[in-house]
Amino acid sequence: MSRIALRILWMTFLLCLVYAVSRYHVFEGVPAKDFPLYVLNKVLALWGFALLAINFTLQPAKTLGAGIPDSWLAARKTLGISAFMAILAHAFCSMLVFGSGGYYGKFFEADQTLTAVGSWSMLLGILSIVWLWLYNISFKAPQEADKPLLELISSKGSLILVGLLAAGHVTVMGFKGWINPGDWAGGMPPITLVAFAIYLPALVIGLRGR
Repeated sequence: MSRIALRILWMTFLLCLVYAVSRYHVFEGVPAKDFPLYVLNKVLALWGFALLAINFTLQPAKTLGAGIPDSWLAARKTLGISAFMAILAHAFCSMLVFGSGGYYGKFFEADQTLTAVGSWSMLLGILSIVWLWLYNISFKAPQEADKPLLELISSKGSLILVGLLAAGHVTVMGFKGWINPGDWAGGMPPITLVAFAIYLPALVIGLRGR
């Protein structure tokens, strides 16, 4: 792992950690006992989105004329793998805390079945993780693998699809909270909105520069 990649990983993680702890523990008053799975899960989600945003935009931004150093371009593989691992860890944590209904009661009906919002958010999240997994392994596939399939997975259309799935996941999950700034703890936007604000422009740059 290069020093640049390690520096980017640590800086983005620390920024995500400080934001989540400030918003949820300091201003919203979430108990410290909820840090390991509830708040740290939010950190992992935001970190994964941030790393994906960086990974998707480095080469396209350079193509569009930005002065991106070659050392940053060389870090893309590490950033991409780290993004996938962060999002995968987020998915596992979510399964543990989401199933109880205690943290995300608004996504459950009185009979403990998922609401439409909960169902769609989870479906979009699962599909985006599956596609990111396919995108990740396409770079490690042997030469004799099905080239048309690999080209499809790594195509511009594939990036649009995974971008829409990931953006849809956070939008469906958090949109009601986005439109009520008066309810934002400490005036800080929810993690879902921050992730969306980071990821969508990065996706646009990534698609324009390809």
